[in-house]
Amino acid sequence: MTTPGLENAPPDAPAWRENLNTHMVCPDCNQFPPDLIEENADTICANCGRVLAERLISYESEWRTFNSDEGKGDDPNRVGEADNDLLSASNVGTMIGGGGANVSKETRKLKKAQALQQDNKSDKVLQAAYSQIEAWGERAQLPYAIKTCAKNYYKRVYEGKALRGKPVDVLLAGCLFIACRQQKAPRSFSEIFGLTNVPKKEIGRIYKHLERFLTQWSNDSIQAIEESGGIANQSIAYSATESTKPEQLCERYNNMLGGAFRVGKIAAELAQKIPEIKELAGRSPLSNAAACVYFASHLVGLGKSTKQISEVASVSDATIKHAYKHLYVKRKELIQQSWLGKQDKGFGDEKNLPSV
Repeated sequence: MTTPGLENAPPDAPAWRENLNTHMVCPDCNQFPPDLIEENADTICANCGRVLAERLISYESEWRTFNSDEGKGDDPNRVGEADNDLLSASNVGTMIGGGGANVSKETRKLKKAQALQQDNKSDKVLQAAYSQIEAWGERAQLPYAIKTCAKNYYKRVYEGKALRGKPVDVLLAGCLFIACRQQKAPRSFSEIFGLTNVPKKEIGRIYKHLERFLTQWSNDSIQAIEESGGIANQSIAYSATESTKPEQLCERYNNMLGGAFRVGKIAAELAQKIPEIKELAGRSPLSNAAACVYFASHLVGLGKSTKQISEVASVSDATIKHAYKHLYVKRKELIQQSWLGKQDKGFGDEKNLPSV
């Protein structure tokens, strides 16, 4: 913004004297007087649209209501955080402050009344469970979608009063295991055990119970909505998870080993051919995936040892070697031409494969 007229001020004029020759105009359209609009804490010229000032302090009033009868209508309530759908009761965002020796009697009464209002046992249980899922998710670097999915599953179980008597840690571990599968980032029982310290047998048992409950819950919810004339949301539908496939694990194992992208891609394509090999079709997907990574890494000349792979796949060296033996025997049929190429690193050569 320009301020013409200041150059004409007398040299002996006091510094505090207001300059009546100062005019405020827009530097783009030179409109005088300017038509200013304050919107979203910005000052904008209404004539040309130029932003003349940014991030001003908003002096608009904060609206709030203490009338519980108004509910969640059109009241512009901007006090407190938004309601958390993962909790059974609405959040009370505004906290009554004040404390110390000089706190008034009225403040004490208000704080006590608010504490009684917020004393929701179910929310406390859910929040404790969510904190545990969040801690496990952070430790395993799980995406936000998986953690939220696991929390939703546990909320359904808790509010449905299902699986009573089961330890909370076991239920949470089962919900996390299912959430990983549902979000296309499966984890093995061994990985969930290492993360939660819940025995693999317990995870396997609770997993089956949770699958049955979540399927029944989904069907009942959809039926109730359709009977009332509504349309069920896709998020309510639950489809039973399938067993983890080796190709879903290959790229993750390769990334954990710091392998090249091409190794993970070849290993995943190789794992898709596992059902064609009778000796490997019924074996654990962990051992098959580990053998595929071992095969692919050596094929392109960036071989990883069975010991390195066993640490990330949680299978023994002997198991990897045994599965690799069947891959090596069928190598002529399994290797694709696109995997082969120049004698450089990153391009496959059958001669790189260790013999058995």
